[in-house]
Amino acid sequence: MANIRNRVQARPHAESAHPVEVRALAPSDLPAAAAVLTVGMADNPLHIRVFGSNPKARRRRLSRFLVPLIAYVQANGQVLGAYEQGDLVGVLGMIAPGRCRPGLRDRLRFAGAFAVGMSPFVLWRLRRWLALWARHDPDTPHWHLGPLAVLPARQRRGIGRQLVMHCCAQLDTLGANAWLETDLEINVTFYRTFGFAEVGQDHVLNVPAWFMHRSPRERAC
Repeated sequence: MANIRNRVQARPHAESAHPVEVRALAPSDLPAAAAVLTVGMADNPLHIRVFGSNPKARRRRLSRFLVPLIAYVQANGQVLGAYEQGDLVGVLGMIAPGRCRPGLRDRLRFAGAFAVGMSPFVLWRLRRWLALWARHDPDTPHWHLGPLAVLPARQRRGIGRQLVMHCCAQLDTLGANAWLETDLEINVTFYRTFGFAEVGQDHVLNVPAWFMHRSPRERAC
């Protein structure tokens, strides 16, 4: 991403005892990023529905899904990491315009990675989920945000907010639109504070999902 600062020293959140540093991750950071995402999103309603109710099996399947996904995001955009005292505690992916929908080669690579250790029923649910979200993805140019997660022990301390603030500042510098999906209603209110507007709602395997769009602001959010 040209002419964008890759590092910012953010002021501590009111409930955080330590400053949080947000920076773009390198490929070598991606295994740790996938681990943070797996732990931070293991209990999302849609992940429970797709990957199963057994916590141990769900985390294993979710990790197998996220490892190639976050590598794709990094190769086609940027992955931001939030560090607290040198530890990676939060992750946010940003996919560049026109890269949201993987090409045939990437789809085949994903299929091979996902198939290992997953039952046909899990794969069917995963395909239904991704297909529905893809149908909602707008044709107009946009940065696609996600996945976003913070380690459970570090949540409710403003770390996710700092990641999204950093992301929005970059998007405003570029004058770029943004798009995201969420399966948590509480996140709809959270994203509204950054200028995202709800533009659609649907159900994925009987789990509610919200689709949100953000236009660039003249001032950083």
